[in-house]
Amino acid sequence: MNIRSALAYSFGTRYAATAVQFVSTLILARLLSPSEIGIYSVGASVIMIAHTLRDFGTSTYVIQEHELTPARLRTAFTLTVAIAWALALILYFSAAPLGVFYSEPGVALVMQVMAFNFALIPFGSISGAILRREMRFRALMYIAVLSTLVNSLSAVVFASLGFGFISLAWSAVLGTATTVIGNWIAERKAFLMWPSLVERRRVLAFSLRSSVSSIAAEAGHAAPDIVLGKTIGMEGTGLFSRALGYVQIFERLLQDGLRSVMLPYLSEQFRSGGDVRAKLQAAAPNIVSISLLIIGLTGTLADTAIAVLFGPQWNDAVPAAQLLCVGMALRSLSPTLAAAMVATEGIAKIMQVNLLATAAKFALLIALSGHGLTLAAAGFVGAEITGIMILLFKCRKNKIFGFRDYFEIMIRASPPSIAGCATAWLIENNLANIDDLFGQTLKLAISASAAIAVWFFVVWSANTAPKAELQRIFSAIKRRARKNR
Repeated sequence: MNIRSALAYSFGTRYAATAVQFVSTLILARLLSPSEIGIYSVGASVIMIAHTLRDFGTSTYVIQEHELTPARLRTAFTLTVAIAWALALILYFSAAPLGVFYSEPGVALVMQVMAFNFALIPFGSISGAILRREMRFRALMYIAVLSTLVNSLSAVVFASLGFGFISLAWSAVLGTATTVIGNWIAERKAFLMWPSLVERRRVLAFSLRSSVSSIAAEAGHAAPDIVLGKTIGMEGTGLFSRALGYVQIFERLLQDGLRSVMLPYLSEQFRSGGDVRAKLQAAAPNIVSISLLIIGLTGTLADTAIAVLFGPQWNDAVPAAQLLCVGMALRSLSPTLAAAMVATEGIAKIMQVNLLATAAKFALLIALSGHGLTLAAAGFVGAEITGIMILLFKCRKNKIFGFRDYFEIMIRASPPSIAGCATAWLIENNLANIDDLFGQTLKLAISASAAIAVWFFVVWSANTAPKAELQRIFSAIKRRARKNR
């Protein structure tokens, strides 16, 4: 499968999954209180850190390995099972002490339920990695969308029946089970393999670094829930979680689709002797331009959008969400650059980047969160800026990307997004104040549509990215339409 087809399926997966999550999030925001969301967020954050270690980096190893022999595949599977099952036991029995630490028994219950995920995951992770390595994104799309449907629907059903915060934990387990079954149907040869540690040195040389890197990155993602749960309480944690979740709904429309494809694609380019730097130079302007528009509108329209999406009880999350958009915009190239580093055998440097960035995140959140939610968000943004600067330094040493590349692309990509967001702001602030849901939704639609139209106009007038790629897409659509007549 070529890169454009892979991206089409990957984005299709992301958009379909996001649409399902979007609807379920709207419903859950009205079924669960900020305190209940906070309890789940704290428990799930600890689980998510452990999730990064569940396959010990073996999935990433399988994707980027130059010569994937049966012995190496069996070793990767054996390590995955051993680590995941050990983690399941550790999490289950450590849940109670963490519940005491947070003075909230619900945190322990969330952890105990979600520990069951770790018994299931090994039987799907290696199969899923092979599907990605072979760029079989059509099958991955079906699996991911079905898993999201099961997860979201079960969460809504459980919450509507009055199960509260634990609804989200049980729905996550059901979603994981769906993914495992789907991977087994699509790729059976790696679902269950005879144990072997013959190639443990080669696999572990990569996996140890990958695991440390993943743990550090996930600890950074979980840092707000871990720190704020202690410094500003469960309600403040719930508000920050909602602000971050709101921003990421739209930011991930682009990034999650790219993240799935770029590592296998760039790994294949590196294995075949392709020019990874040239591929980055071609892709980066398109990624940044679209990212700045999406994230810029997310921040510009946050006041009305959060009220429409989640209800007026979440209005206090708006300032934090707008600040978080700044960090998300500045780090828009981070996932692609990280994938390029891993693909070009720079896993040790990515490990260093994630360790330093996460340390900065914890330090800034601890220092600032005691002064309120907005300063906590400012600390998170400061850590994101620190992370992208360290990553650029490492990329420059690897000769695949540099500071000059980054700033030039950011400067060139900014005018269309600034024009679009300014248009949205003017419309948003000059239309009549409307309190009902329909009126607010209509105002959002008008503002966003006008902003996108202005963005397209400036992109075409200035002949800047992603004009060439959009023209290619439109031409392909026209050819297919003519062919189907």
